[in-house]
Parts: sequence; C-alpha cells; structure tokens
Amino acid sequence: MKSKMIKKILGCTLVTSMVFSLAACGGNSSSAGSAVSTENESDSEAATSDNSVKDFNIFAGISALSADNAEKPVVQKMNENMGVTVNWNCVSGDTLTEKKNLILNAGGDELPDALMGADLTDYEIITNGTNGIFIPLENYINEETTPNLMKLIEERPELLATCTMPDGHIYSLPNISEMGFDYKDGKQYFIGAIPQFMAINKTWLDNLGLQMPTTIDELHDVLTAFKENDCNGNGDTTDEIPLSFEWGHWCANMTSLFSAFGFTDYNADHRAIQDGKVYFQAATDNYKDAMEYFHNWYTEGLIDSEVFSQTDSQYIAKGADDRLGVFAWWEIPEVAGDHADEYEYLTFLSGADGKIGVNLNEQGTTGHGLYAITSACKNPELLMKWVDQVYDPITSMQIIYGPIGEYFEDEPDAEGFYVEKPEAGGDLKARLEFKAPSRQLNSDFQTYYHMEDRAQQRLDDLANVWFEKVTNFESYPSVVYTLEETETINEFISDIDEYVKETSAGWITGGGADEEFDAYVKQLEDMGMNDVVAAWQSAYDRYEEAAK
Repeated sequence: MKSKMIKKILGCTLVTSMVFSLAACGGNSSSAGSAVSTENESDSEAATSDNSVKDFNIFAGISALSADNAEKPVVQKMNENMGVTVNWNCVSGDTLTEKKNLILNAGGDELPDALMGADLTDYEIITNGTNGIFIPLENYINEETTPNLMKLIEERPELLATCTMPDGHIYSLPNISEMGFDYKDGKQYFIGAIPQFMAINKTWLDNLGLQMPTTIDELHDVLTAFKENDCNGNGDTTDEIPLSFEWGHWCANMTSLFSAFGFTDYNADHRAIQDGKVYFQAATDNYKDAMEYFHNWYTEGLIDSEVFSQTDSQYIAKGADDRLGVFAWWEIPEVAGDHADEYEYLTFLSGADGKIGVNLNEQGTTGHGLYAITSACKNPELLMKWVDQVYDPITSMQIIYGPIGEYFEDEPDAEGFYVEKPEAGGDLKARLEFKAPSRQLNSDFQTYYHMEDRAQQRLDDLANVWFEKVTNFESYPSVVYTLEETETINEFISDIDEYVKETSAGWITGGGADEEFDAYVKQLEDMGMNDVVAAWQSAYDRYEEAAK
C-alpha cells in the first residue's frame, strides 16, 4: 500500500528527530527538536468527518489583479467534480497578513474551514498546529483521499518531509515549482541561482572603441568614458548614466559586481555558506573592501545618484530612454526596451589580483505555506479530496497560469502540448492564476506544456554564460527551523538587515567603511548577529546529518 510509504517516510525522518528535504535544491525542509514519532499515530483513524457537510468557508490570499476565486473556471470545475460549495473570503495586498492574524487569533466561530494562499510562515504553521487551530493532515494523505498527491510523492519522495513540522505532523500541504537545467557537473540548478544579470551597452563600447571589460578596474575606466562622452548621440554629454541599479533590490542590485572582491551577496539576509559553514556576508572584510571601492565610483559620478531611492518604473524608464551604460536586472529586454539589442551581458569580473568569487543564490523549489485545514472543518476528508485536484498536472498548469480556453488554446497541439494563446501574458496570468498548492516539475514542461520563452532563455543564459565563472556551488538549503530558532531569527534579523542596508548606503555615498567597520561589526554582534548565524548553522547541520 502506498499509504504505508507515507508512514515509512515520516517514520524515517522522525527517527532522526528532524525533517527536511534531501534534495540539493530542497526548500522549506529541515527541522529539529524532539520530534514525536508518528508510526503509531499514522495507523490510527483520521479525525471523524461528517460526510453530510459539503459547504466550506475558505480564507484566501489572491494577487491584487486577481478575480475572486469563485469566478475562476478551474475552481468552479474543482467544486463541480467533488460536489462542494466553497464560500470564499479573498484578500489581497497589505491587508492579507493583518486579516489572517485577526482570524487565527480570534479562533472559535471566526475560523474558516481552511486557509488557501495565505502565505503561512513556519512560525504560524508550528504555533497554530500545536495549539490545535490547524489539524494534522498526514492521515488523509493516501491513495483513496489524495491520489494525485501520492503520484507526485512517487516522483519526489522527499516532498512530504519538506512540510513536516518538528512535532512530526503535517499541518500544511506542499507545493513544488521546478524550473531548472542540468549543468555539466551532473547536478540540477534553478532559475533563481543567479538573480542579477549585469548588462553593458555594447554599442556605446564600440562607438568609443573600447573592449569588453573583464576586471573591475577595466569596468571603472569604461564607466568613466561613458560619463565623459555623448554615448547615445543625442548631443547632450550630461544625460548618460554610467552605472545604475536599485540598492537592496532582489534582481536589480549590483552585487554581481562584488565578484571582484570574492563573493556575490544575493541573499536578502546576507546569509551564505562556504565549506559547510554559514556566515554573514555583510560582516566580512571582503564586504568592507567592496564598500570602499564603490564609494570611489560614487564620488566620481559613475553611479546613478538615485540608486537608493528610485522605483522600478523610474529605473526602467532610463533604459527605455537610452541613458544606461551598465545596469542589473533579471533579463535585458525589460529594462532596455527597444534598445535591448544594443546590450550584452557583463559577466562576473575579477579583482585587481586577478581572482574572482561567485556564490549562488539559495534555490528552494518547494514550499508549504499555501494550504491548511482548521479545527472548524467538519469534513476534512472531503476538503482534502477537493484540494488534491490541484496536484493533477493539467489542473496545476491552469492554477499557475490560467484556464484552458482563456490562457491556453482549447485543445493540445499535434504533439500533445497545451499552447499559450497569443494574448497570454503577465497581466492575464495575474488575473486568472489561482494561488494554491501546485506541482510544476521540469518533466511537466516536456510532457504537458512548454516553458515560457523568457524563462527558457534565462536558463540557457545561466548555463551557457553565467555559470562558467561560478566558484562556489554550495547553496544554503531552505529549511524548517525549530520554534526556538524561528523566534531567535525573527527577534533580530529585521533590525540587522535594516542597519546593514542603511550603513552600507552611507558608506557608498559618504565613505568611512575602513574606519567604521570594526564598530559596525560589533554593533551587529550586539544586535544578535551571532545568534542568528548559530540558528542558521544549527538547522544546516541537522540537514547535513540526515543527508548522510
């Protein structure tokens, strides 16, 4: 019986008192503490369901452009298949967290039967699971109740471990989104491994008779030339912006240029790992050296004065106006617009010593914050059967992008693939997508539908351009922390990140990193940096122990 496989997976992970994915790219996957074995619990009967109940109330998060879930064809079809009625309370934007917290804190009659797409954090899942607000779901994961999820587990056996909490229970269902490529080292990497692609205006280079820079000092000389010449040919020598970015932005920051100082600081919390040791990148001497170096660029007018304040739209407008020499983004066309053909990628640069250092961004592909059932639900078995439909690959396709007939053509093509309609795109996707657990495996792109052209191009660029200079392929796995570790991280990390962001911006604009760095590191330690790093390290060590 496949249901026994569930017991075996849970039992094995809990014997080691930790739960996490063993995949190199696993997400939200490690845990710790004195986990309680569920071997006997899994043999017990699931909570009694009232089979007469077919109406459910679900609190749901949706995107700002999204229609109400009740209006979405994929949801209507799911309801029809299971003979249920779902009353939706859909919330978007900044009020989602506030209303979610009000509902969970109120409890009692205020509780919906389930929460869908509500971006549940590990802390919320653990606390509301252990206090009885969320019910354990592992007994409902079997061939009879969740056949589609069971098929997915066969393909990704570690998936259940990624959503099992430290007490041994599953309070929320997993989702998986793979979009990756096989590299020549035999391993698989994913689309966010390097989130910031630097681009340089090759037309400007050619017009000035300059070569593509390969070192950070060569780039300095190129940027100086961009600043001093009418590179865009409009008769104005003052409107060229040599280098622009958005400080602290996940894909528009300039930290790919840090490769010349031995690292690339992609993680928002400045977390990185080298030889199994977790460290805080913004407290290293390499970080100090980078701040000092780029301060000189700022004083020379090579860096856009608006990098600490500009919005995405302001940034992109500069590219459309042909004002940018070098910029960072997820891809070239979105910023450069009609001038995209004038740009080429500026790959990782070496330092004055000829050395280079590139470490990857974290690459989680799984999550577990999109669906939980509460103690108010009278028929959780039926609600699990209903939600299991999201793990059907064709249904997942429509959940992620939009329904067949609106986003995809009515029928598959001659090769059996569902093809996007000509009008399909970002805005339509945002309106039609259903924020719910889903499956998206790399194999699905080769079986049911094609990867978007932009995504495939980015994967090709990663494999053929950017990965050639990666020096550290280690990546911190996405983990489930213990409650104590979560509280430690939550207590300190926000203030630490804000302090780093403000101080670093001050160093780039005003200098002083050399003189102030020791005091800065001491302040980080006083703010709890070492406690946070210890929590990160502890979770990672448990992950590694189980991986053995």
